[in-house]
Amino acid sequence: MLQSANIDWNDTFLTAALEPEKWPEALDKMAGQLRATHGQLIGVGGTRDIPFNIVTNFERRGLESFAEIDGGSPLANYRIAACNQDIVRGRYDSILHEKHYDATIPRLATKQYVEWCDEYDIPFGCQTNLVVDQAGIVGLAILRKRKEGRTTVAERRLFAKVAVAARRAVRLQERLEGEQARLLAGAFDAIAAAAFILDAGGRVQAMTASAEKLIADGDITLRNRLLQADALPLSLAQAVRALTTDGGLDHVRLRINCPDGRPARFMEGFRLPGRPWSLGHLPHAIMVVRQPQRDRAGISGFLSALYRLTATEAEIAMRLFDGMSRNDICEERSVTAETLRGQVKSICAKTGSQNEADLMRLLGAIMD
Repeated sequence: MLQSANIDWNDTFLTAALEPEKWPEALDKMAGQLRATHGQLIGVGGTRDIPFNIVTNFERRGLESFAEIDGGSPLANYRIAACNQDIVRGRYDSILHEKHYDATIPRLATKQYVEWCDEYDIPFGCQTNLVVDQAGIVGLAILRKRKEGRTTVAERRLFAKVAVAARRAVRLQERLEGEQARLLAGAFDAIAAAAFILDAGGRVQAMTASAEKLIADGDITLRNRLLQADALPLSLAQAVRALTTDGGLDHVRLRINCPDGRPARFMEGFRLPGRPWSLGHLPHAIMVVRQPQRDRAGISGFLSALYRLTATEAEIAMRLFDGMSRNDICEERSVTAETLRGQVKSICAKTGSQNEADLMRLLGAIMD
């Protein structure tokens, strides 16, 4: 018999929203009350693109192999496929369970996820959507082992009650995370800086008044909350992707050549530290317009990350840009002119530069 009458689910999940590190505890409590080994909170699609997948009592290797088989694809995942089919029918928060899984599995393009569920013994359970919006879906689920059996009507009724509290908590946490972007923009406004605050999908969450003027002047384009502008060494869109993609860059610098002969704009981008248990709405990166300052700190690492230059090649590129002659560079590094010529040739090849003058134009966008 289910024993949940004394549990305040609103308190349980609102505590998790205010202290996100407590989500596993809340999910585990839910799973325990529903005779399931695992509770799950997952983000799917849109900017979320599985950025979080909290599963209690689940080994790390299982989550890693889930990503390896593209377990979030509706072509493979019967839970997500059943969810999508329900949404197409105009039902956004139904309680889906084994009956729906049974109907969906035969239509899957691949059985990889089914086999993965067999391997980790989670064939049964039930689920619902807590949020369905332009950013994607946040889903709540319990995952049950074979010995725990299929869910019952009474268990699904309790799960629906729990989901109401979890839905309220997720929406609160998303609002709180979004508010941090506006607070951050306010801090940059206070120092009259032009700054764009970006989410995990590279979309603008907030911007300062000076940044709005850049868009009004046409120096930067904003379409569907995505920044666009021709720039060097990366376009603005490429720079944003580099900052927001897993395994991308922590720092970028670029120059935007403005129309009508106006002075170029220089921008720097910074990836912000990640936080566990975020639902994908915390600020992820910042793009800031800066004045030319010829700051050399960190440039070597940026060139190495962006173009795969060796540390030596990056230092040589910086010396050339600063006007040092080849003879002086050879003397400083104790190498022959032939060796330096080969290194400069390698630098040009890696950066896509036709010649040294082309390389200097490229470096100017980064180092001015």
